[in-house]
Amino acid sequence: MQSIGGVLRAHKNVGPGFDALRLILAVSVLFVHSASLWRPANPDPDLMPLLNPLPIPTWALSTALVPLFFALSGFLVAGSAENLPLRDFIANRALRIVPALLVEVTLCGLLLGPLVTTLPIHDYFRDPAFSKYFLNVLGWIHYELPGVFKNNPETYYVNGSLWTVPHELSVYVALAASVYLGVFERRKLLLISVAALFGVAIAIYFATAHAIHFPGSGALNEIFVTRGAARLLPVFFTGVLFYCYRDRIPFHGGIAAAAAAAYLGATWLVQRETMLSPVGVLFTAPLFAYVVVWIGLSPRFSLRGRHLWILPIGALTAGDFSYGIYLYGYPLQQTLLHFFPGTWNTLGFFCASLTVVASFAVLSWYLVERPILRLRRHTRSGLRTETIAESYVSTVSPAIATRTAPSSYNADSLSEACNSISPPLEPGMSQGSAAVLIE
Repeated sequence: MQSIGGVLRAHKNVGPGFDALRLILAVSVLFVHSASLWRPANPDPDLMPLLNPLPIPTWALSTALVPLFFALSGFLVAGSAENLPLRDFIANRALRIVPALLVEVTLCGLLLGPLVTTLPIHDYFRDPAFSKYFLNVLGWIHYELPGVFKNNPETYYVNGSLWTVPHELSVYVALAASVYLGVFERRKLLLISVAALFGVAIAIYFATAHAIHFPGSGALNEIFVTRGAARLLPVFFTGVLFYCYRDRIPFHGGIAAAAAAAYLGATWLVQRETMLSPVGVLFTAPLFAYVVVWIGLSPRFSLRGRHLWILPIGALTAGDFSYGIYLYGYPLQQTLLHFFPGTWNTLGFFCASLTVVASFAVLSWYLVERPILRLRRHTRSGLRTETIAESYVSTVSPAIATRTAPSSYNADSLSEACNSISPPLEPGMSQGSAAVLIE
């Protein structure tokens, strides 16, 4: 049986299915929000059946999407961390996340807010909430703009999706720290560290559940159990471990199917709170990581050259539109609800949202993200394109470790091959169905 590493090398270090996976996850988030934003609070849409008559609740999908993104990101970003100097790795992460986020936050603050606020325009700009909203660019999340979406079912929230930004920044900082400290390159030490992270979280979880208090227990419970990062950091590093141990992990569709079935079966048997606990994360993290890696490396999920009826879905590989869907989905859905209240059902709202959001995502890619990503070649501290090509070749096969890049790789084509990643992400993804594990 082939290993994940063997399949990766067979595909020349390219994941043919990552484009489709990334888009499916981003659109799925949009679908989940389509149900939660327009419906009243009761009944809780997360408790409704995902598909009748299957006894699988909607939360089985909604609570899995972001961890799936983080597992995918961990696997791909690990390849970037392995092949780039630390300084360039950090610069690439910042260039991928910040510029497009800055544009989205600015558009919401300066255009959307004044358009829909219930306040007089001078009061809108003078309100402290207006200036605080721009702190989102730094990962300090503020959901409200003065008087914006005051009458929506989900009141005041301008972009609820931004809750993942500080957690994404935290996992990148943690990975960069592991590289700096030499933990990343010693995979056994990394495995022990991740296992210790799970162990501490589970111990604190059970201590809290049994009312065992000790100095700092409240703060530790917040850090290791209740915060979003408490779930997402371990899942991300599970993806990192899958990359580090790729040559020892078998690649088989049967294992991926069993992993998906195990998760769905667990959601039928246990409550949502249990699945979100450290024990649940320990159970789901390797399942999520295996499924996303298997899909990403499977040619059957490639979009290149594909058609859906008469629709050329292969054109979706022309760029990485998932980050734009993530950034603009929530505020645009809120805008639709603001201007057309009380006219939606879930399917109609989703279709309308997808049309509008996809348009903004395409504009974001071509006007902001792709031009910025092309600048990344200039941010590398002394890292010539030839060295990047060399890293690319050496990751395709460990036996190929020459100090000279093959002449078949030129600067422009290789730079294009390294140009696309997405949150939640993610990195290491190249335009045109090429998820190269360097950037």
